[in-house]
Amino acid sequence: MEDIVYEVTGGVGRITLNRPDKLNALRVTTFEELERALRDAGGDPEVGVVLIAGAGRAFCAGGDLGMAQATLTDERAARKHYFGRMMALSQQVLMMDKPVICAVQGACVGGGAELTTFADLVIAGRSAFFKFNGTEIGGCSWWGAPQLLPLQIGLRRTEEILLLSSRVGAEEAAEIGMINRVVADDDLWNEAERVCEQILDLSEDGVRLTKAALRSIKESMLTSMTASAEMNVSALAKPDLHAAFDAFLEGRPMSWRALRPGQSVPLDGAAT
Repeated sequence: MEDIVYEVTGGVGRITLNRPDKLNALRVTTFEELERALRDAGGDPEVGVVLIAGAGRAFCAGGDLGMAQATLTDERAARKHYFGRMMALSQQVLMMDKPVICAVQGACVGGGAELTTFADLVIAGRSAFFKFNGTEIGGCSWWGAPQLLPLQIGLRRTEEILLLSSRVGAEEAAEIGMINRVVADDDLWNEAERVCEQILDLSEDGVRLTKAALRSIKESMLTSMTASAEMNVSALAKPDLHAAFDAFLEGRPMSWRALRPGQSVPLDGAAT
C-alpha cells in the first residue's frame, strides 16, 4: 500500500496513516486503502481489535486540499468521493464486529477528526488537538460530526465547536467526552496497546454483541448524514470554495467577510 501501513500482530490489526510529510492528509488513495485494510481486518479471524494511528507528528491534517482541487472538480466527482469512499470507510468502522481504536497525537483536523467520531475508543497524547474546520474552508463538517458529536458531548457544545471551527485540546476533549482518555505523548502507543490487550482478554462474543448493541444508537443518529453529504456536494460546485482552497494551498488567508454584502475587505484578508 502507498498511503498506509497495515500489519497484524498478536491479534491486533494496526493501521498507520503514513504520509507524515503531508501530516497524513487524506487523499483518494488514502481513503481507498483505509477501507480495504478495515475490510481485511474485519474478515480476518485472527484480528480481535483494530488500532488506527498516524505516522510522524500528527494523526491527520484532514482532507488533502491539493487532491480536492484536482479531483473534486464537479458534483459527479464529489458524490463519488463522498458516497463511494468516505461513507464506505465509515461503514467499515461501524459494521465491523471488532472494536476500532484511534490513537491520536498532534493535529486531528477535518476528516481526520470526523473519522474519530466513528471509532469505538479514542486515546490521545497531550499534544493532540481536534478541529472540525468546515466553516473555515467553506462547507460544513458533515461526515459524522453533526450527527455523532451531539450524542458524545451534547448539542450546545457541538454547536460552538462546529460553528466556530474551534480548536479543542486533548485535555478539554477528554473532559467533555469527545475522547476517552489523555496520556503523555511518549505513553500513547503503550496505552493504546494496553487497551488492545485488555480487549483481547475479554469474551470475543461479548465484545461483538456489545458493539452491535451500541451500533444501533450511532445508526439512529446518522440518518441525516446522506442529506448533509448532498449539501456539501452542492457547495463544492461554488467558486468561493475553490478560491478558499487556493488561498490555503498558497499560504494566504481567506476573508469570507469580503464575500458578505456591503463589506469591503479584500479576499486575501488584507486591510483596505
